Amino acid sequence: MKSREEALGPNDRGSAGKSTEKPEERAVLEPVGGPPGGFRNLVGKENGEWAVGPSLVAHAAIWMFIVALISAAVAYIRGEMEPGYTPKDINDAGALMFFVLGSVASVIAVVAKTQGAIIGEKQLGTAAWVLSKPASRRAFVLAKLAVHFRWLLTVTLLFPALVFYGLMTIISTRPPPPLLFVGGLAILALGLLFYLALSLLLGTFFESRGPLAGSVFGFMVGGFMIANYAPWLTAAFPWLFFQSGYYLVTRGEIPAYGLISLPATALWSVLFVLLALRRFERAEL
Repeated sequence: MKSREEALGPNDRGSAGKSTEKPEERAVLEPVGGPPGGFRNLVGKENGEWAVGPSLVAHAAIWMFIVALISAAVAYIRGEMEPGYTPKDINDAGALMFFVLGSVASVIAVVAKTQGAIIGEKQLGTAAWVLSKPASRRAFVLAKLAVHFRWLLTVTLLFPALVFYGLMTIISTRPPPPLLFVGGLAILALGLLFYLALSLLLGTFFESRGPLAGSVFGFMVGGFMIANYAPWLTAAFPWLFFQSGYYLVTRGEIPAYGLISLPATALWSVLFVLLALRRFERAEL
């Protein structure tokens, strides 16, 4: 009688040999898959790029001066020029400048910091090199979204907001209601997320930074112009978020178009991220 190995053909013996491998040995040979693959490592890489060099300090100083100090200075000057100004009038003047400057600064900061987030890595070949490691393309895009949003929100809006609120407490002696101010700040944060997602999406399409920067800036400027001729379109985009935040802080309510633009902007942001993931999955690096 033939033994088991003699009864098996060459192909069968190969199959039998494979079946004796341990599961952990086979798992080593399998590529890392799924969206979270390499996400933590990529987040660490992006955080390191933010922290290394003068970029973080420069951004923090620039936006602190523009968003917080200029807004507080305008409120102080208006209060000095108008003796009849009440503390609320001073707060309103400062809040208007804060939300206008904060809204515009968010877009400028997004373009300045992220126009090369994907395009630059494609041009230098670092994207292909990073993705040759155990990291997925989805993790590559999501790590950039998470880290850039965290740092841009911190240096462009959060720290300036804290300084501005403290200065307004000194200038007017009666600062804006804190919860309403936080709500207005959250509106600006949603606008920042929208433009960040748009920038990353365009980065998967364009091969140079100029068209990306022009498109994002053009969208913002075009929106301000459209608001004068077709105001109903502002309900679908974050063009008038500065008004929504200002009215919330000074009047305790959000205009009707703002109640529509907030969920619409959130949906646009999610759509941009999904499109960016889909596009980058198919892009040749």
